[in-house]
Amino acid sequence: MRILNFLLLIICLLAKPLSTSAQVIQPTTDEEYNYGAVGYKLQLNARLDTKEGYILKDAEGCEEPERKIEYKIMYRKGDVHPCAVILVYTKLRNAPQYYCIPTPNANPQLWDKFYKSLTIGTDNPGEQLQFFTSCLGRLMMGFAIGKP
Repeated sequence: MRILNFLLLIICLLAKPLSTSAQVIQPTTDEEYNYGAVGYKLQLNARLDTKEGYILKDAEGCEEPERKIEYKIMYRKGDVHPCAVILVYTKLRNAPQYYCIPTPNANPQLWDKFYKSLTIGTDNPGEQLQFFTSCLGRLMMGFAIGKP
């Protein structure tokens, strides 16, 4: 009986690091989504600091002669996984547009908001979405090779 208890203890101790290394990503909250889609622009215009409790890191964007996309990867302080991606789309002679891409496990309503926001403010949604897709593909591959 003592050997069985000892073996169970060893198994539990060995399994503990495995369970802690398989970290679950916390989903994007409504507040985080709103910050990425609206609040970040307000912060820039007012020249305020980044929202408390968060860190923004630049990721490689895309640029063409008439337009560009910049990415801000949003992390909760202390987390290693992003909680959202802020996409800033600027077309020549137009004000930037801000989009927030939630985590895959975020509330489906946030994904619906993101989806609906993609064609707002454009006269040629097909062309804009093609550019978005190309740039997001680059971002995705950057993450895949460990270089966002």
